[in-house]
Amino acid sequence: MINKPALLIILFLSAETSLFAQTSLGIEGGLSYNTYHTNIDNRTSTTLAGGTGFNLSIPLRYRIYPWLYVIATPGLVQKAYSLNRTDSLSGEYDRHDNAYFQLPIGVGLMRSWRRLRVGLDFGLYAGYWLYGRVEGRTANIFGNATDNNSEQFGLSGYDASYSFDARRDNRWEEGWWLGPALQYRLGASWWLTARATYYGALTSQEKAPVSPIPAYNRTWIFSIGGTWSLPHSTSHP
Repeated sequence: MINKPALLIILFLSAETSLFAQTSLGIEGGLSYNTYHTNIDNRTSTTLAGGTGFNLSIPLRYRIYPWLYVIATPGLVQKAYSLNRTDSLSGEYDRHDNAYFQLPIGVGLMRSWRRLRVGLDFGLYAGYWLYGRVEGRTANIFGNATDNNSEQFGLSGYDASYSFDARRDNRWEEGWWLGPALQYRLGASWWLTARATYYGALTSQEKAPVSPIPAYNRTWIFSIGGTWSLPHSTSHP
């Protein structure tokens, strides 16, 4: 008769074999494009512009059915944007490059055509604002741009690490995500992957009442990479 410890070991090994038989692990990287959504009507001669950055992630997929997957994709995402001055203040700008650790969790729906798979992934995510950098140009009130005593000020540049303020900055970000995914099989265990994913934040980056106007990140991620079915798996990633 099998005792309880031995039975638990057998069940654990069986579950582990089943998990690895249906799990794939990969690495992806590419570009991000972020826009910052807030109300700047109180800032005269100012426009908001999106910014490009990078992303790097480690996608993990667990196959439930041939057409249904559970997905987790931890990674780093750069979310950039800039405030640009216009009219007589043209040339001044303030660019923010913010790096986030992000953990999206969700499901994927897949359809196969020979070596090609096309899918739609969606779910929820949580992120943490790790680091920020601010660079730009501002008016230098102690000097003129020209030598003819004009009223046009010269511009001075700056580039420094962002200083977090716990009263103002909300470093946690939660939201939803959605996007298409492509996979192309190279062999029994290896696949090329490509994804385009949209992330919509539901939490403001700025806290009230210090910053009563909410501000939300909206981020597109375009990435390519590869994935590997873990040992003892079938050819399904």
